[in-house]
Amino acid sequence: MNSRISQINKEYKFDIGLGILRAILSFLIVMSHCYLPINAVGFWKNAFNKTEGCYFHVRTFFILSLYFSYKTLISSDISKKIRRLERLFIPYIVWPLIYFFSRKWLLLLIKVKYRRVLTLKDLKFQLLYGHSFLTPFWFQWNLIFISIVFDSLIIIFRRNYNFILLLLGIASFILQYNGKNVLFFNRDFNYYRSYTLGRIIESIPFSVTGFLIASFQVLTLLKKCRIKVIIVCCSIIYLLVNFQIFSNINGFGNPGFKMYFLSICIFIIFSMFPSEKIKNKRVINIIRKITNHTAGVYFMHVPVFEYTEMYIIWIQRMTIKGCVIVYLICYFICLIGTKIFGKTKLRNLFE
Repeated sequence: MNSRISQINKEYKFDIGLGILRAILSFLIVMSHCYLPINAVGFWKNAFNKTEGCYFHVRTFFILSLYFSYKTLISSDISKKIRRLERLFIPYIVWPLIYFFSRKWLLLLIKVKYRRVLTLKDLKFQLLYGHSFLTPFWFQWNLIFISIVFDSLIIIFRRNYNFILLLLGIASFILQYNGKNVLFFNRDFNYYRSYTLGRIIESIPFSVTGFLIASFQVLTLLKKCRIKVIIVCCSIIYLLVNFQIFSNINGFGNPGFKMYFLSICIFIIFSMFPSEKIKNKRVINIIRKITNHTAGVYFMHVPVFEYTEMYIIWIQRMTIKGCVIVYLICYFICLIGTKIFGKTKLRNLFE
């Protein structure tokens, strides 16, 4: 086990390609909440139409999250597992509390166009399900739940956990395609609960894939023929976005094989970046700093949009420029936040 972990450590020391991918995915997520698709022209119109609104972004984040968490999940060091859960729970709990209690006094300082008045019931649903007034936190809820499930399965099936997780991923696809996942969670659950819980089954295959890619060191093998791998992945993406290869199915967020394979191909393409050939530490540190606050952008972009849309016309009109401004505001808040809370656990609010 220790030799496997040491090999994995070499595989993703700091992967520049995947770091850049995280930043791109974060921007696409900002666009999913702060951009009007009817404004799209040219490249963006084509991209939105052929990828169901670039809905591969969060799915690829599940692959990334479980890929980078592999060492911790298979480790027998309980303290590592606890620290990881802390990193997930702190922003999940603290950001909704900050947002909920700041709204009243912010209204006294700046003019804000609130879409609704929040109640304690809204806060309860937000903290229970990660989906009420800060909708992106359904991802955090799912990631916490899936991490606990993976941890449990790894402990129970110590010698066969890869096989068990593979079966779990296959079972998840079956429940998506036979419609039982949607049927079950749309039957007896309220909107907030079904929106989050219904996505667990849809998120598991991406999580299993990220974990297995790390477990079998797939990227190490693929990097031996980078160009060929990139050509194959690009060809698959072309097929997926231009032709109806897989049937559409009902779900809570564009489920099914199209987004699954599209997300994997995008992940692999960026992972082929020759990070190991860049030896200049200064360049590496600059890229790391630029791409290091993608989680903070994800956590903050909805309230930042709400607090600035009345003052910045591009944000109000939900244009690409507005999305760039929202992203940059979130990024600079993260820079300030990590400087202030750099030695505390509250650093996890920003990265």
